[in-house]
Amino acid sequence: MINSINEAIGKAREMFVYFSDILQKNVLDSDGNMLGRVWDISAKLGETYPKSGDVIICKGSINRTYVSIESSRISSISDEVIMDTKGLQIEFSHAVKPYDFLLKRDVLDQQVVDTYNHKVRRVNDIHLLKVDHELFVAHVDIGLRGLMRRLGWERTVDYIVEHVNKNSGYLKSEGLVSWKYVQPISFNQSGVTVKLALSEKQLQAIPPADLGDIIFDLNAAQRMAIFRTLDIKTKARVFENIEFEEQKIILKELDKKESAQIITNMSSDEAADLLTNLPSSTVKNLLVLIESGRAKKLSTLLGYSSDSAGGLMTMDFISVPETVTVAEAIDHLRSQTKEAETVQYLYLVDEKNRLKGVTSIRRLLFAEPKEGVFKTIFPKTIYVYLDHSAQEVAYLMDKYKISAIPVVDENKVLQGIITMDDILSQVISIAWRRKKPRINRGMMP
Repeated sequence: MINSINEAIGKAREMFVYFSDILQKNVLDSDGNMLGRVWDISAKLGETYPKSGDVIICKGSINRTYVSIESSRISSISDEVIMDTKGLQIEFSHAVKPYDFLLKRDVLDQQVVDTYNHKVRRVNDIHLLKVDHELFVAHVDIGLRGLMRRLGWERTVDYIVEHVNKNSGYLKSEGLVSWKYVQPISFNQSGVTVKLALSEKQLQAIPPADLGDIIFDLNAAQRMAIFRTLDIKTKARVFENIEFEEQKIILKELDKKESAQIITNMSSDEAADLLTNLPSSTVKNLLVLIESGRAKKLSTLLGYSSDSAGGLMTMDFISVPETVTVAEAIDHLRSQTKEAETVQYLYLVDEKNRLKGVTSIRRLLFAEPKEGVFKTIFPKTIYVYLDHSAQEVAYLMDKYKISAIPVVDENKVLQGIITMDDILSQVISIAWRRKKPRINRGMMP
């Protein structure tokens, strides 16, 4: 039984070969004559596991020449690479044919985006799958052992590690990442033009904070290349999750129209925070390019102190007239969900937009559809005024365990809401100490 398992494992391993074990190997023709050495291998993108195209063979050192032969003509790979060259005319030239994608040039030692673990990785080796006479890119090797293999030190280092600690993770971990989770960043010899082929589904699976980290793990050219491939909604989400200094770096590379589009798609409070830190002349130029209703909201937010309730609030919330039914409130909620920062709470207002109460989705779902929505409101409605401080806001949210709090003016007219993430970064030290500020709490019976 054990022998059969080991035999199966051995056969499985024979199906794979590391690119470093092919690179620079001598290449022989079908008659055993020396053709040259493996210089690179092209591959065809677009498939989950790219199939190799040509083996690029070079000969000479000072006056180097090259020839490309289809990889399907590989007869065997062992100490040498044997090619089936019967009936094939082989003509070397001083230049490599142009290719969109080469393994050594565009993957080996390059940075790639690991969309599974949401990291930027450096590729130490490439794991190729052999099927008949075809090679497929199966994995990239990001492990230390892959680097040792590249340097030709694998056996020596393995021997030393095994004698020091035979259970070392170094010996057990392959460091392989499946190619289906890998996206190369650079596709060209000069390194000037940079491309990324992430699908929309892959991008949506990466949290914006992680995507921001990925972008700033790259060099300047790669950073902007990957950022420009994102759709406008994703750009805005990334912007909301990076620091202002990082925002400035990207804004310097964008024109005013692109910057305005990003700000338009950010939540109003995050957009206001960004604009607050920019020069007034830049803010004026950007607001001119933003849709008038949105620009008016942002201008209003910019008028408040950044550490006041007015400066912290977002105007992206959902309110309904206090006279509607539960069914009508739910329908309105469905139609407005994409526009709101949070949909956990629904705010009830009168004809003058004065706050009359707060309800939640949970309460709506358990209520009778024909019932008046006003019957679902919380017994007490907690709110703050525009000039309340961040500490006061945090105290109320912590005391009543609410994740969002409405902001009203002196006439109780609803102006916006403050969510937990809006307040947390500014007052986290105070919240942890649970220091109770002396405040004139706004509370409706």
